[in-house]
Amino acid sequence: MESDLSHPNIPYTMRRILSAIGIVVTLCVAHPLEAQFHFGRRDTLPERVVQRVLDAYNHHDVAAIEAEYDTVYVHENMAEMTGPHPVLRMAMRDSLILALQGIKDARMKLSRRTVAGPVVADLYVVTANGRKRKLLDIYEVRHGKIVREWEY
Repeated sequence: MESDLSHPNIPYTMRRILSAIGIVVTLCVAHPLEAQFHFGRRDTLPERVVQRVLDAYNHHDVAAIEAEYDTVYVHENMAEMTGPHPVLRMAMRDSLILALQGIKDARMKLSRRTVAGPVVADLYVVTANGRKRKLLDIYEVRHGKIVREWEY
């Protein structure tokens, strides 16, 4: 009597079993990995970049704000007439940490947003220390990072 292991269909059957296991693994593992990588990718549309900054500001998440800016960006505060000057992202982070520690109720509410290509203009109502004021920020976004900001 021949052993079952010498049956000629065992390699074919084994391949079918391995193929079935491979399909199950692909369906069970690869789809969650695909979803994980999908959410890991950042949306680089200028409007989305600026929205992430607004959301992070309202959650006082300085690291998330910092992630949306280029390593060195150009900042211009029109109210102070300082003129355009380069700012290191780390310097912006440090000043934001100090500012948000001193102003626990700091919030920005978007009133209006206008998008024109890489430029996003946001009109906010800013709440700080119980007082509200209007603020206009204009951002230039290139390659998913804020490279220039004007404050009015």
